[in-house]
Amino acid sequence: MATELEWLRDVLLRAIRDSSVAAEQISEVLARSGLPGLVEAWILHRPGEVSAGERLASLVVLRTTHPKEFADLWAIAAMYAPARRPTGRTSGVTARGSRSVAAGGDIGVAVTGDGSTHVAGDHIDFRDATFHDPVVGVQHNHYGTVPAPAQWRQVGEVGPREFGVRPTRPVPGLPDVPPYVPRDCDEDLRAELAGNSLVLILGEPCAGTSYTAWNGVRSLEGHRLYAPAAGEDLRPLAAALRSSPGKYVVWLDELTGHLGARGLDPSLLGSLNDLGAVVLATMSPAEYYRRRKGAAPGDLVVAAARKVELAREWSEAELARLAALDDPRAYPAYMWSGREGVASYFAVGHHLYDEWRRVGTQLEHPRGQLLVRAAVDLARCGVTGAVPAELLRRVQEQYRAEDRESFEDALAWATAPMFGASGLLVAGEEDGTWRAYGALVTEALRSDDLEPVPDEVWWTLLDAARDEDEDCNLDGDAVYDAARTALQPRIDAGDPTVALAFALRSEGVEHETWLRRAADAGHPEGAWELAQLLLDRGDADDAVPYLEVAAKSGNGDAATALGKHLRDQAQWWLEKAAGGGNLEAEHLLGDLFLGSGDYEAAHSHYSEAELRGYAKVARSMGAWLLLENAGKAAEVWLERAVAAGDASAGGLLSDARRGPQTAGEADTYFDDTGPYPLDSTHRGVLLEKQGQLDAAREKYEKGYEKGDAYAAYRLAALLEKQERAGDAKAWYRKAADMGHYAALGALGEIPDTPDTVKE
Repeated sequence: MATELEWLRDVLLRAIRDSSVAAEQISEVLARSGLPGLVEAWILHRPGEVSAGERLASLVVLRTTHPKEFADLWAIAAMYAPARRPTGRTSGVTARGSRSVAAGGDIGVAVTGDGSTHVAGDHIDFRDATFHDPVVGVQHNHYGTVPAPAQWRQVGEVGPREFGVRPTRPVPGLPDVPPYVPRDCDEDLRAELAGNSLVLILGEPCAGTSYTAWNGVRSLEGHRLYAPAAGEDLRPLAAALRSSPGKYVVWLDELTGHLGARGLDPSLLGSLNDLGAVVLATMSPAEYYRRRKGAAPGDLVVAAARKVELAREWSEAELARLAALDDPRAYPAYMWSGREGVASYFAVGHHLYDEWRRVGTQLEHPRGQLLVRAAVDLARCGVTGAVPAELLRRVQEQYRAEDRESFEDALAWATAPMFGASGLLVAGEEDGTWRAYGALVTEALRSDDLEPVPDEVWWTLLDAARDEDEDCNLDGDAVYDAARTALQPRIDAGDPTVALAFALRSEGVEHETWLRRAADAGHPEGAWELAQLLLDRGDADDAVPYLEVAAKSGNGDAATALGKHLRDQAQWWLEKAAGGGNLEAEHLLGDLFLGSGDYEAAHSHYSEAELRGYAKVARSMGAWLLLENAGKAAEVWLERAVAAGDASAGGLLSDARRGPQTAGEADTYFDDTGPYPLDSTHRGVLLEKQGQLDAAREKYEKGYEKGDAYAAYRLAALLEKQERAGDAKAWYRKAADMGHYAALGALGEIPDTPDTVKE
């Protein structure tokens, strides 16, 4: 004989096949459960792919994890069932006497032949009929009987688990269900329960309605409680109470599953209330406000109810009572339950965590799993609110690239409701923002197997918080403090990379402190950054060791800065030596000034050396005379230097003897077909000097294309000479945009520009 679940399965399948309306109703309920593939398995009928056993198994899962949806399926089945639900129990009644009758079929009652016994319910009344033979009445009772009221439990003996309160994750030494925290509606509920009526607690799934109901009935001293299963025949209740007067509570968790043909209707409700019974039930607000406007018997029951509303999100007063609870699970719930509510946190939080971390999730939703980890790590990084999806994506990409699942699919999976309560990610108050379900954070903080937050995640968040153009809902100070707390041990252990990362994201004294930690640990980039800071404030001597570290690592800028500093140091020491009469110092000082373009100072030092008979100054003095275009005098000095064995003076002597260079030689020298990028501009200058203006302009344009700002400047000046002011200004602008000094002056963007800028 078929079991109840088999009967339910067969009725639902028959209803789907025979009625499009039923199919739509069933599809809506299955989809609301959030269980993957359930709608396809039931509605789309894939022959050979989904067995009757698999559908039966899905009903078992629904009954355990989604009682509301399971009750809704019972209610739908009741509307479309061709016969009563079987339980495997059959009873017979034989009536004998002067007016004995026999009734075949499912009558739901027994009537003796003399009419002295009557059980209310659906029945065939033969009391006024006339029969001439003995009749045997057979009743097929498919529901079982309501337990005798004397067997009902005292309300004080019923635990919260029996009321449907879901256990949280087991913790050794603690009960499966945390202690009850008084809710703001408790007083209103007790007031409503004081009268004999139907009291409805309205709340979303996992809002705590069952626990609140359990606490409420405990105020009804002396009452006995009966809690029928969803879909159970409630019609015998009135007769059972009538035969045993007393104080009773009928607990109907998820009222929708107790309405319908054999459920609670206005007549039965009235009988129960008249007999002194309190009926307490739960229902979602949406279902309540939808049904109370209807005219069906079940809708009339809903409309007659007294309601108490229970919000999913706890009030400040409720949270304060939670925080004061003497239970180690209380404070984490206070911190992380959020808008989803404390009841949901305890009931499904650990299930959501397990679903996120299981191996199957990594295989089915690899990017989705990483996306949830990104959200959890954000909370571990001190981010308490929801952040834009784009920031979540950037953080997720710091773990690894994942091409097997798109970001859009990953986000859709992570935000889809699970276990009838919430997704792994929950929406923030602003559109497009998300955060991790609070219990995931608590479980992650408690767990020992979750990896540390990657360094790049910290840097991504700190950079986003510092970016004024990015609206990312981040508290930069909170993230910074969390990062410092998490990473300080590595810095103390000598990790210069972490210290430098902090330095680049801080300011003032803290910036320099982090830089010194990195630089002193030998980090080349940290050494260069610190050296620049020291140079900018005039602490050049302190900068030298850091410049050396950076320069030895191949940092050309550091090497240049070090060389300039050492050159300045060399000048200072040479001047000190020259002041003491050292002639070699006078000579070397002259070379320093000659190289820097201070020809007058160079000649002064050379002359001082010459005046005191220092012959080794000959090559330098010859070079200075060449620059002064005094070739014959230069020859004299250079011949002296060559004769003294100064090999480098020989080349200079050849230049002096060759005399002035011709235009043709210069033209050959600046060969713009060679590898030197500046030659195009220089050749253009020669052509302009020769009056070949069109050819010069062509070379200038070529030089500009090679990135030479001077080419743009020369072309602008040429156009200005040709009185093409508009074109000239455009080319000055191009040169100025490339940073050319004279072009900026021509545009009036540099004050006091020397008149010698232009030829």
